[in-house]
Amino acid sequence: MDIEVRLLRSFVAIYERGSLSRAAEKLACTQAAMSMRLKILETEVGGPLFIRHHHRIEPTSKGSELYAKALGVLAAYDEMISTTRSQRPRTKVRIGMPDDYAFSFLSRVIVNMRDRMAETEFEIVCDLSAKLAAALQRQEIDIALVTLAARPTSARQPIMTRLNWVFSADFQSEANGTIPLAVYPEGCVFRRTMISALEASQRTWRVAVQSSSQAGILAAVQAGVAVTSMAVGTAPTGLVELIGNAHLPELDAVPLYLLSQGDQAGALVRRVEDLILAELGNEPANGA
Repeated sequence: MDIEVRLLRSFVAIYERGSLSRAAEKLACTQAAMSMRLKILETEVGGPLFIRHHHRIEPTSKGSELYAKALGVLAAYDEMISTTRSQRPRTKVRIGMPDDYAFSFLSRVIVNMRDRMAETEFEIVCDLSAKLAAALQRQEIDIALVTLAARPTSARQPIMTRLNWVFSADFQSEANGTIPLAVYPEGCVFRRTMISALEASQRTWRVAVQSSSQAGILAAVQAGVAVTSMAVGTAPTGLVELIGNAHLPELDAVPLYLLSQGDQAGALVRRVEDLILAELGNEPANGA
């Protein structure tokens, strides 16, 4: 059953005015037209909506039920039309980065885009660096901020990010001296850097927790069952950051790359790239 919006408006006017003539006046049509609309609507719903008296009409139970539902339908319809008419063309910028990069500094980038928010839609895709680099190649995103072992050809410029060990205040290595790690899956540069440093210093280690999200990594670290690595100054409040000590060797810096579509990128995407690079120049992000 398809009911025209015009029929619903006429029905609501009749219900609220209590007469066909007054409803016709409100909607600037003839009483005959209003009567015809009501007849069509009653045919559609399969029963009378009003009881006719000499000088007035009274809604039936079906009419009262329809009135409540009609108000909701008309309100949603009017809101949709109003929103559609008032919207200006919007440009979408698709940004890909591991969730810990986003957590560290992305909000500051978006704040600096405040003057363009009315006509800009940001799509934030959080995933592992290798997957984001592939998504950029498929043109599924416009910008990717990643940490990779080798510099991609589409990298705009590398930023070397220093790493610290991060753990809870009550963390202790295992009885046999083994260091339990909370790491991202194989292929993560941070993971490789930690393992390489431990093996170079002849420390035993094991993967205690593996997760593709920062939430999973931090849960293990905050529980005191594992250590991880993050960029200098980016560990959450309450965790310990350490360059290195007798048990945890100092970690090498890792490269951070901003990837884009190159010459195909529009002016708005370029502006977002510049803002990201500016933020990274002030405070490097952590990531996988």
